[in-house]
Amino acid sequence: MRPQLTVYVYLAAFLIGLLLAVRLMFFGAERRKRWSGATPLRRSELAVVAFLVMFGISGYLLARRSTLSPPLTLSASALLSLAWAAIVTRLAIATAQIQPSHDPDDPRHALQGRVGALTIAIPEQGEGMLRLQEESTFRTMPARSLHGGAIALHEEVCIERIEGDVAFVELWSLVEQRL
Repeated sequence: MRPQLTVYVYLAAFLIGLLLAVRLMFFGAERRKRWSGATPLRRSELAVVAFLVMFGISGYLLARRSTLSPPLTLSASALLSLAWAAIVTRLAIATAQIQPSHDPDDPRHALQGRVGALTIAIPEQGEGMLRLQEESTFRTMPARSLHGGAIALHEEVCIERIEGDVAFVELWSLVEQRL
């Protein structure tokens, strides 16, 4: 191969690797279904992307800047790329297998956006009682106005957050206008 042609091969490998990396960023590398004993990632995609990007970079730099012959440049960039693909794949699998030590869902926002009615009016800077339906049962909880104002009995309100066991709410009509 002529030196000029090999440079284009390395550039093409790099560009294909970058395009596949963008695809991987959009669609991810996680498996759709978990099979017992399987890793949570599709390893081959990660390895191919890592290999192509490193093959393109190392091959281009070695072809342009070193005095190695084209077969040695090809061999060196292939070895570097294989090592890099193995490292990247191992790192991605190790990262994907990390389990969070706590529940990532914030319980203060579990009922956010739910609509209920007041069974006890909320006085200014005070507390009332909210009733909302969860599946086939009803739940009541103390409620405060989000902005500190009073809210009349039987008004429909929307939950903004829960702190402790108190729901912070605002009038559903105000939320509806913003939607």
